[in-house]
Amino acid sequence: MDKKQQLFLHNLKNIKDYWTKTAIDSLNPNSDLFWSENEDEYKILQTNLITKEEINAYRKVQNEIIQGVIHSILVMIDGGDELADKYLIDLVDRETRESLQKETALHEEFIGYLLDTEAEK
Repeated sequence: MDKKQQLFLHNLKNIKDYWTKTAIDSLNPNSDLFWSENEDEYKILQTNLITKEEINAYRKVQNEIIQGVIHSILVMIDGGDELADKYLIDLVDRETRESLQKETALHEEFIGYLLDTEAEK
C-alpha cells in the first residue's frame, strides 16, 4: 500500500473512531447533543445503558456498524456493487491525477489496515 492510500485509510479510521467515541460520549446525561436529531432517543439510551459492560457492548456495535458502512462505500467505489453497471467511481490525487485504487481493492485494504492498526492497541 502506498502512502496516499495509507493516508486515505487512516483518515477513514479516524472518522470511524470519532463517531464511535461520539456515540459513547452521548451516553453521558451531561453531554451536549447539539449535533443529533435524536436527543430523545439518546436520553432513553442514557437511562438504559449504565454498566461498563452495557456501554462497551454499545461501543462495539457502533464501531462495527460504522466500519460496515465505510466498507460498503468502498465496495461501491471499487466497483463491487450494482452501481458499477452504470458508473465508475474513482478517487484521484488532485496533483498527480493518479488513482488511489491502483491494482488493489480499497475495501480490502481498509479492513487490512484496521486489522494492522487496531491490533497494535
